[in-house]
Amino acid sequence: MEGPRLRGVYGRRAGSTTDFRYSDALKKAGITWNGDLLDRWLTDTEALVADNDMSFRVKNSGERRNIIAYLKSLSE
Repeated sequence: MEGPRLRGVYGRRAGSTTDFRYSDALKKAGITWNGDLLDRWLTDTEALVADNDMSFRVKNSGERRNIIAYLKSLSE
């Protein structure tokens, strides 16, 4: 399954784009993606938003930091 486009995700409300079918849990989470929340999401999606449809983890903190920096650069 392919995920949503990530350009502009930093600073965007979770589950808010119309071109992807998000889980109800993510749409109702009421969060706006920033560095801290993206780090928590990449660490453990289920711990941040229970019952979401994405389950993966990036265990390495350096890798998470690089991913977040990249996502932020796509939103500037």
